[in-house]
Amino acid sequence: MGIVAIVGLATAGLSAIAGHGPSGASATTEIARAPDEPLPEPTSEEERAAREREHQAMLDRDYPLHGLVTKTQLVVRARPEPEANIEGWLRVGSHLRLKRESTRTPTCASGWYELWPRGFACAGLGVDVTETAPEHGREVAPDLESALPYHYYFVKEPQVPEWHQLPSRDDQRAAIAHATRYLEFLRDDERRAARLRAGELANEPGAPREVARWLDHGFWIASNATEVRSQRRFVRTVRGSYVKEAQLEERTGSQFHGVELDETRTLPIAWTVRAARPLARRDREDGTTRLIEVEGEEAIERLEVVPWQRRERIGDRIYHVVDGPNGEVRYLRDWFVAVAERRDPPAGVAAHEPWVHVDLSAQTLVVYRGPTPIYATLVSSGVEGHVTPIGEFTIRRKFVTDTMADLGPEAGDDRYRIEDVPWTQYFDGSIALHAAFWHGQFGITRSHGCVNLAPRDAQWVFQHTWPEVPDGWHGVSTEGTGVRGSRVIVTE
Repeated sequence: MGIVAIVGLATAGLSAIAGHGPSGASATTEIARAPDEPLPEPTSEEERAAREREHQAMLDRDYPLHGLVTKTQLVVRARPEPEANIEGWLRVGSHLRLKRESTRTPTCASGWYELWPRGFACAGLGVDVTETAPEHGREVAPDLESALPYHYYFVKEPQVPEWHQLPSRDDQRAAIAHATRYLEFLRDDERRAARLRAGELANEPGAPREVARWLDHGFWIASNATEVRSQRRFVRTVRGSYVKEAQLEERTGSQFHGVELDETRTLPIAWTVRAARPLARRDREDGTTRLIEVEGEEAIERLEVVPWQRRERIGDRIYHVVDGPNGEVRYLRDWFVAVAERRDPPAGVAAHEPWVHVDLSAQTLVVYRGPTPIYATLVSSGVEGHVTPIGEFTIRRKFVTDTMADLGPEAGDDRYRIEDVPWTQYFDGSIALHAAFWHGQFGITRSHGCVNLAPRDAQWVFQHTWPEVPDGWHGVSTEGTGVRGSRVIVTE
């Protein structure tokens, strides 16, 4: 659901997609709004092929021009005006289909073109318009089928140069000399270090002009390729710059993932969030109860699904009762287990409408379709001082990837920059659902306020919530556009 497949937008079914479009938008800009009824899937390869032919014929007829995005990121507007609401974003290399007519304005002499499936873009802001399909493009296309759309690298050294182009050995030696001196100054005199970086200190090693920027230890970059020059390996970033591979460490993220739910497997679903040793109950003659470890029964590893029955109070403590061997039950301490439990939908949710419930106390997330739970997993929400906000929200902006950073003076030791965080869905300002490939502590608070998910979980949730991201787009907005976003309910 998350990335709109072309085959799912046959002209025969386009009028069935209801929307509440922005004022002034033409009928063709209405078709990608959130549906009141899901479009039926094709039942055969023949039907799928027929839909593709119909769709292609419609594009050739109504959107005959082609476009290639040439800037890092192209903004799509709801109307042909520079301050109109943002419909979405496309990355460099993306292919577009455009209507032939364009609207020239004082701020866009090259003309605003209407895009498929909606919105307008100024050609002069980063679109190469042609009569035929461009031969090149999508050099940095994300892998939408993978849990991580790019390769991700941890910067493991201080002051690592990021290069505009592959550097020579002399360039590298100059960068090392400058970085070494900069770090020496930084320990004793930050102002002098800043002057060195600005090239204001004579007789000191300057920064090579080929350096695009300097990366701090602990930053993260996203990449789609590696290249070799003179036996030196460099990682090419999504933005086309280069970093020496030896100064980086690739991370692939946790393999943990949640559970798809259906009529045979539904809530509640429970996981161990700490390694837990099962306890057996022994009732004493004096009426008291003792819980003991059973010889030969091993501890349950962290992040295992456990066959949960109920909670039970014994003395002044709460325990989770789970299935044990030979029809017996076992007890697990309360703080060792997280349980995803059913919740009624918020008012006004349609029968097929996707929405999300995040339980901060349990550190769980459940995706529903109407009243029916369809997916459950563990999350990591905000730690003390960065607590995830509670309430009812709506997904406002949704990106295949989006860069997150806090580099201001208030950040202190919490400074961070993570390029192209996957499957990002903002629901309250800068607070989002997103993948976290840099840790595996799901079921335990960890974040700066966002709801962290394991990569496979974040991808699944992204693909099953509203708004859908049109094919080829990198992000979409619901703010002022009439596009509907899924509700996100956050409770304690």
